[in-house]
Amino acid sequence: MSLTKRIWIILATVIAIGVIMSYIVRNSGEQAGISSRNLVSVTIPKLNLIKQLRASITEHERLLYEYYARTTREGLWEKIKSTETELADQLMAINEGFSGHVMTLPKLYGEIKALQNAIDVNLISNSTDWDQARADLAQLTKVGQQAEAILVTLTKEVEEHAQQQTIRSQQQIQEMVNLVILYTLVIMASALVLGYFTQINIRKTAKRRALAKFPERNPNPVMNLNWQGEILFANPASQKLLKEIYPESENLTDLLPTDFQENLKSWQKNYDGQINFNADIDTKHLEFSLSLLRDLESCHLYIEDVTERKEAQDQLEYQAFHDVHTGLPNRRKFELDLTHHIKHTQACSILLISIDRFKFITASQGYHIGDDIIHHLGKRLQELTASMSCQIDTYRLEASTFCLLVSHANTNEVLYNAKLIQGAMDEALYVNQHSYYLNLSMGYCHYPQDGNTTQGLISNAHAALNHARKLGDSIEAYHPQFHASEQSWLPIERGMREALEKHQFIMFYQAKVDAQSGKICAAESLIRWFKEDGSMMSPATFIPVAEQTGLIIQIGYWIIEQGFKQAKQFHDAGHNIQIAINISARQFQYRHFLDQLSQLIESTQVNPQHIELEITESLIMENADQSISIMKKLKAMGFSLAIDDFGTGYSSLSYLKQFPIDSLKIDQAFVKHLESDENDKSIVAAIIDLAQHLKLKTIAEGVETHEQWQILKNMQCDYIQGYYFSKPSTPDKLLA
Repeated sequence: MSLTKRIWIILATVIAIGVIMSYIVRNSGEQAGISSRNLVSVTIPKLNLIKQLRASITEHERLLYEYYARTTREGLWEKIKSTETELADQLMAINEGFSGHVMTLPKLYGEIKALQNAIDVNLISNSTDWDQARADLAQLTKVGQQAEAILVTLTKEVEEHAQQQTIRSQQQIQEMVNLVILYTLVIMASALVLGYFTQINIRKTAKRRALAKFPERNPNPVMNLNWQGEILFANPASQKLLKEIYPESENLTDLLPTDFQENLKSWQKNYDGQINFNADIDTKHLEFSLSLLRDLESCHLYIEDVTERKEAQDQLEYQAFHDVHTGLPNRRKFELDLTHHIKHTQACSILLISIDRFKFITASQGYHIGDDIIHHLGKRLQELTASMSCQIDTYRLEASTFCLLVSHANTNEVLYNAKLIQGAMDEALYVNQHSYYLNLSMGYCHYPQDGNTTQGLISNAHAALNHARKLGDSIEAYHPQFHASEQSWLPIERGMREALEKHQFIMFYQAKVDAQSGKICAAESLIRWFKEDGSMMSPATFIPVAEQTGLIIQIGYWIIEQGFKQAKQFHDAGHNIQIAINISARQFQYRHFLDQLSQLIESTQVNPQHIELEITESLIMENADQSISIMKKLKAMGFSLAIDDFGTGYSSLSYLKQFPIDSLKIDQAFVKHLESDENDKSIVAAIIDLAQHLKLKTIAEGVETHEQWQILKNMQCDYIQGYYFSKPSTPDKLLA
């Protein structure tokens, strides 16, 4: 029920109560008036009449006694007759207004009159009978007393009746007072209720007024249209937007889509409530909200200029699905597109492309050069794929990995296109006035032959790419056997965890000897895993699994701890043998690596100068700046540092001189054919010469023959290590 309706109901109720109470008060007033009039016009006159009659009877009796006393009529008889007449009139009046006892009064009046005449006759006679006269007067007094008794009774009756009328009048007046009080309370209560609802109405009216001003002051366009779509009202913001879009136009319909009228008819037939839609009006993107008011046959149209928001959303969407450096679609977009192909069973091929040794390029040249190379390669890939016969979409997935999604192509076409791309890399990329020649590894798979899920196909393509990376500058198609090695990792991982618990790992040591004297001066710690069945698993098999699974952190900690303990035992026993410990890539990058070393130094009480940490060249170059920082901290702790497998990586000489190292380990690949291969001999000689100029010691690995030892000795190599002098063995056999 509306507020106005409630107010009218309250007013009508108050008026109805007022009418009813007025009617009741009027009737009560009339009754009180009648009672009052009866009191004034009837009761009081009756009492006066009775009073007059009593006075007349008394006066009449007194005159007759006086007449008896004077015995003369002179001066009295006229009064007596006058009093008699008054008695007659008064009796007549009483007779008209009373009943009951009043019927006795005329009889008494007759007796009074008869006694009056008898007394008069007796007194005017010549022989007055005084006894009779006294007897008549006595009788007159008796009759007067009888009349007095009747009149007293009448007086009481009249007074009682008057009292009843007075009480009735008082009751009626009290009822009127009560009704007036009640009505006053009703009026007051109604006034409070009306005041409450009026206050609400005032507030709602204020809100309605504020809402009425809303369209006028709304910063967004607001329009009111009739059921035919004609604009009846438009706020100032509508005019402002119109001028922004069409400065010369005065027609507000220009703000509406061209198909608005047609759509409005359809909406009116098929929809209720609110309809939201978007439209481009010239350069603006507008958002419309249409409210259909069927009961009013009217429409409210709200318009918002969302151009900036739409541009921001488009930009965010672009950034979400595109790579920032190349502008190419990213991994997320690739996965969506591949999922679309699978959903619609559209045959396609996935070709992953990776830049070989890209980490070393960024490490030596800086990340900004790496980003520029990625940008130029992405551009070249787009140019190449645009000229190919089949439909190809190019993506950058991550770091140095690109992807081609080839639609409706067979294996031969994919391989042919991959070779075209690989051949195009013979032409250098020019970045910041420098030329770069890139080698690309590629792996590919096909849908639906090699998988029917998005993640499965991506995994298979990566397996092919990883296989190609191992070969380097290669193109490989997916084969299920690529996953076999990865699947074999699971039992190895479980076995390593068990080996840690059951202490199946043991440490062997291989001697490093002075190249000139042949004396042992150091030993490299090498882990061995002997299973419960007595068989040994090669470190070349389980160490890569430990690296991939993260177990290398736990195993590496144990290796370092054992190496520290062994170095302490050697030196406590008087053996001046330094222990060399290999540090894995994952362990070197572990955030608590330095803390672990500090804890082990304290717990084992080893002298860090008796420890040499071996770090591979490729590990250092993954992030040269960070590696230099860590190595400086290791040197500050007192450790000796060696670069392991030197010559197999791609370290920059500019970085090499910055490394706080003590020695270079020449990889056994260069030592193996030292007697017969002049190139290997030249490389080894160059490394030794380089180390000497940098004031570094050299250690040659894999020395297995006397000839190799003599060549290295003549080249002034500092230390040698290999089966010619010592196979890996336990500490006691090492010293035997």
